[in-house]
Amino acid sequence: MMKSDLFVLLCFCLTLSITFCTEDNDTFVPTREWQKIKEGQKVPPGLHYRINLETGEKEAKILEETDESENQKSSLTIVEDEVAKENASDSPTLEDALKNIPGDSFQYTPEQIKDIKSKFRTYEDIKHELKDELNMDVKTDAEIVTGFIKKYEGLKKGTVNPEVIKILEELEYLVHQIDNANNFVDQNGIEKIIIPNIVNQTNSIIRTKALMLLGAVIHNNPRAQISAFERNVGEHLTRLLASSKLGDELSAAIYATGSLIRKFPLAQKESLTKRGISVLLDIWTKHVDLKVKIKVLTLIADLVRESHDVALQQNEPSEKDEEKFRQYQRVHIEKLLDEYEFCPRFEQLMASSKADLTKCTDSMEKVIHSMQLTKDMCFDTWSQSPDLRHVILVLKNRVTWLSSMERDPENFEFLIELESGFHRLQHEIYIQEDSESDMSRKEEL
Repeated sequence: MMKSDLFVLLCFCLTLSITFCTEDNDTFVPTREWQKIKEGQKVPPGLHYRINLETGEKEAKILEETDESENQKSSLTIVEDEVAKENASDSPTLEDALKNIPGDSFQYTPEQIKDIKSKFRTYEDIKHELKDELNMDVKTDAEIVTGFIKKYEGLKKGTVNPEVIKILEELEYLVHQIDNANNFVDQNGIEKIIIPNIVNQTNSIIRTKALMLLGAVIHNNPRAQISAFERNVGEHLTRLLASSKLGDELSAAIYATGSLIRKFPLAQKESLTKRGISVLLDIWTKHVDLKVKIKVLTLIADLVRESHDVALQQNEPSEKDEEKFRQYQRVHIEKLLDEYEFCPRFEQLMASSKADLTKCTDSMEKVIHSMQLTKDMCFDTWSQSPDLRHVILVLKNRVTWLSSMERDPENFEFLIELESGFHRLQHEIYIQEDSESDMSRKEEL
């Protein structure tokens, strides 16, 4: 009996001892295995932490090199500093850290300022050091642009000089950055380099390079657009579009024209009312690749969309929106297109390009996009055109056949969208005629 009482007492003491140790141990002791961080435990920094997504509990272990490659499908690793700052007892508080920050009255002495400056080098010092020690001439983009302009001015222009082509290509690459483009404009690059090569250059390759440079300078750059507009670049482009018969040159000129007049209604009014629309549409009759003709179509459709977008903004207009709307009204792009017979000329383009269109799904996509934007203004003409209806049907059937042969999921989805686009056009343009035909058949029956 006495032994039994002693055994019970011993067990009770051990239980109290174990319970006491567990509750008193408020510091997490890490091992190489994941362990649960209990509520209120202080966790030392320098461990690997995670939240177990199955239990929702925080866990930690000693950080090892192989931890990065460990499969952690059931855990979400936490940034180490976050847990350490939350749990570590020896981390300084925000108040303690702020005490060490100098106040507003803190100032460096002249000797300290001189000492700090002596430890750092200026940009010019680094340039000279690299040039002297490593034979490296470090230049900023602005310096490079300036250098190319000066180099161009020193070249002989009377003959075809390969250096001119190289400079134009290098500048085109640089001016895609708007700061470089503005620097080019500020140094009169449009007058010195672009205009002479567009207007007076006899070599088509150099003319084309100059046109590509112009497009890159003014693309989505209002400041450069204004500068080019003030220098009558639009008129120079119109003349070149009218006279050129070369596909690459025309393509570059269309790109430059679009860069000049997109989102710039004043330039649209000046460029498009001076026979600009007629010149653009005349490209459809020239013996050039279909992709060049499609660029004209895309540009015209973009101008129509711009006009529509501005008109839609009039629902809740600001003063700025009202002025923009007035500017686009002065252009009246749809009236211009009607005056120069855009709708029937588009029919002719589609009929003459049917065979080439069936070979290029990219061109088909652009045709669908452009027709969707202009179908309202052309509905009366297009809905009465059996030739255009036939071309749409041929292209739709071609896309259907291509989709049936396609095995790539992304290409298949693209072709299905094309097919749907042609189906919508067919339905929207010819639905009235189809309805009248159905009514006639019912009456006959």
